[in-house]
Amino acid sequence: MTVIPTGYAQANFVFSGAPVPTGAEVTLGIDLDAYAGTPDDLASDLFTVWDDNIMPRLVSAISLSEVRTKFGPVSTGPSGSFTGAGGGGAGGAGASSAVSMLVRKTTAFGGRAGTGRMYIPGLQESDIDAGGNVDSGALSAWTSSLSAFLSDLIVANAVPVLLHGVGSPLTTPSFVTSFVADGTVATQRRRQRR
Repeated sequence: MTVIPTGYAQANFVFSGAPVPTGAEVTLGIDLDAYAGTPDDLASDLFTVWDDNIMPRLVSAISLSEVRTKFGPVSTGPSGSFTGAGGGGAGGAGASSAVSMLVRKTTAFGGRAGTGRMYIPGLQESDIDAGGNVDSGALSAWTSSLSAFLSDLIVANAVPVLLHGVGSPLTTPSFVTSFVADGTVATQRRRQRR
């Protein structure tokens, strides 16, 4: 179970549309030290930053439909949400609903506890070869988009962190220093229709 300490938040980016028939979510921790808004404000700000930087990489059939936020601590912290219709900006057919862009959240710490992952749905089929490798041009575009995403989060005072679970050797959330797109796609089987 992920721990959300006081002064931090967890954001859930919620997706809908044909590429994710059972839905999909991506999570991200946020340091609230410099953030002055409410949980609803944070959800709105994060929706905008994701919509501006990540949605143009995804197929038009997928939508960012909501961002939910939960301020720590888990037991008593407030929560918020923002709903919208952030549609993907890429044309062409989408990849299988189980196929995701694997994005690594890197921090100053090594090992499993010092890295996190995001599985982003809604990839273009044409960006992936038969072996599951991401086309070099698409990978370059993802690298640029993720760099801009990180910069815009920092400008919005919503600094991304890696939240840790109970029993982790790291007890304080770790600042994300970069988001790195993997050259090979990953799968989330639970996103397929059952």
